[in-house]
Amino acid sequence: MRAGRERGNAQRDGRRTSAYARAMNRRATLLCLSALVLVACSKPRPPTLTPRSAQVSGISPTGVELSVELGAHNPNGFPLRCSQVTSTFELQDGTALGTASSSEPFTIPADGDAILHAKLQVRFSSASALAPYALAAKPVPYRLRGSARVGGEQLNVDVPFTLDGVLTPEQVIAAGLHGAANLLQPR
Repeated sequence: MRAGRERGNAQRDGRRTSAYARAMNRRATLLCLSALVLVACSKPRPPTLTPRSAQVSGISPTGVELSVELGAHNPNGFPLRCSQVTSTFELQDGTALGTASSSEPFTIPADGDAILHAKLQVRFSSASALAPYALAAKPVPYRLRGSARVGGEQLNVDVPFTLDGVLTPEQVIAAGLHGAANLLQPR
């Protein structure tokens, strides 16, 4: 009889052990699923833009054309789309000469990097602000302050950037300041 009781206790203990193991497995599974849900629902992180270059590709009395290159990094697990680049063209003293935008679309891969190329046509709102610089016959530092609209189907953010460059005296004169060019000619 004693052997029968011991066998019954062993069976009950085995059922308790397997019930305990099943409960622990369920808890571990729920914990893993909860962690996955939290990671999957984490807030998207903003991309970063690194200014690389701004080259004057054309200049006229009405404005300047710039070829802008930006390095972009996407820290998210999904691709991002850049739909627009806007900027303000300023002189070294902060005088805004004009604004520009480019609607060329770009894609930044998931967890990756891309180079964004934008052609910006800046229309001068105040070309006369260049006159004193043309008379000085020195390079004219400028700053391009802008942002790129980056996101997806439902959420977009404007990521800012700043690029510094220099207009040569020849470029300033080519901007339509031909009267100042006569003053710069040696006699």
